[in-house]
Amino acid sequence: MRRIPIRIFIFLFMSLIIAVSSVGTGLVLMREAEYALLQEKQSKLFALARLLDVALEGTFDDILEQEGLAGATRDEKIDALNRRLSFFTDQVAASEPGVGVGYYSMALESIITYGPSDSLGHKVGQAISLGHKGREVMATGMPRVQTARLVRGEIMNCMHPINRGGEVIGYIWSNELVDNINDQVRKMLYPFYVAIAVGIAFSFAGTAFIAQAVASRIGEIKRGIKRIEHDVTHRIAPMGGELGEIAVSVNEFAEGLEARRRIEEQMQRTDRLAALGEIAAGVAHEIRNPMTSIKGFVQLIETGLEEGDSRRNYTNIIVKEVDRLNKMVGELLYYARPCDSLTLAVDINQVLADTLLLVNLNATQHHVEIEMSYGDGLPQVVVDQEQIKQVFLNLLINAIQAVEDGGHIRVESMVVDGGVAVTVEDDGKGIEPGHIDRLFDPFFTTRDNGTGLGLAVVQKIVDLHHGVLEVDSRQGEGTRFRVVLPTGGGE
Repeated sequence: MRRIPIRIFIFLFMSLIIAVSSVGTGLVLMREAEYALLQEKQSKLFALARLLDVALEGTFDDILEQEGLAGATRDEKIDALNRRLSFFTDQVAASEPGVGVGYYSMALESIITYGPSDSLGHKVGQAISLGHKGREVMATGMPRVQTARLVRGEIMNCMHPINRGGEVIGYIWSNELVDNINDQVRKMLYPFYVAIAVGIAFSFAGTAFIAQAVASRIGEIKRGIKRIEHDVTHRIAPMGGELGEIAVSVNEFAEGLEARRRIEEQMQRTDRLAALGEIAAGVAHEIRNPMTSIKGFVQLIETGLEEGDSRRNYTNIIVKEVDRLNKMVGELLYYARPCDSLTLAVDINQVLADTLLLVNLNATQHHVEIEMSYGDGLPQVVVDQEQIKQVFLNLLINAIQAVEDGGHIRVESMVVDGGVAVTVEDDGKGIEPGHIDRLFDPFFTTRDNGTGLGLAVVQKIVDLHHGVLEVDSRQGEGTRFRVVLPTGGGE
């Protein structure tokens, strides 16, 4: 089954949450707003009804007595009351367009007024139905709100009892068409719809941005992990947040892998050197004695040749090649049977100064400048002085061979945690990345006349002194070797 990309999953998941929460919140707010509007409408309509209650001085019978119609017929009484009270209801209706107001007499069972009179006056004289909420108002003396299809259509009708001396004589209503109220509700809710739509749109855009940002960081971590699988020296770039903490953990894991790889490589190198030592122990002496004899006989033959004899060229070549083989046999014997170390507490700066005297002539011939920087107050290290001198001699000779005429070499000593460090840095052409892992392998060399044992010897001496040998090279910029020797002699 094909997996959904993380950025799409985050976008869909967060969008769903935002949409549901936004719509839900919007509905609640709109419902609250609609309820608040209806409450405001009811308050206004009841206020108009109470205003009409104040306008009615006394009772309906008081008005009829004033008019001298106490014994008149029902219709005459309704007409008289309408003439007296319609002025008030029309005034109130005119002040609030769309609102209908009026008086109802319980004794006459009739609508007395219904303003505005020009459009609703024909309702005067009619009685309310038996199921009308106005009857509850008159029966209980309590205000009521009724939303239903009544005399003028679908309305919200607010009814206020007319109470005189503890007796309910009728009620006053104030109503408004439901369609008008709904129109106002829709107008009021429109900004809510717009705000919710805009909010959701912005939320989707923000969610898309966040999803892309998170997916980008996750992708960077995934690419970093895949690269670390092939190159444990690679590190994921720092980033903020919890994903940054994951990146830090991955980098720490890679550092552990790198350290483990270095240990494994060192163990493999040690195994190779041990195997080489066994081979060297078996053949070194068998080779050295015949080579010594060959050199002696060639030199003896050479004494019988006259100066200028062309055969002297061949004898010289034989002697040089025998010396080169003897040197290689000597280095092999060092692996096979390392000489006993004479360890003493020595000043590493003095060892460097003595070594520099051995390479000064070679450096001058190649027009190479060697800059020495001796650290102050260095503690003494317990080492075999001659072996450590051999380490620095090999590193300096390699550095001289690596730089062009006019090159520069910097040698520096310093105190580090647990020991003393010496760096030899040149500005030569550097080492190819593919060669660095094999740099300390016996017989590995990139020079035509090299034996490939110089750096292997350096590595073994440093290991025997429980030190650390590091190399850092950048093609076209140079190479830096760093030797760290413990101040306690490795104990």
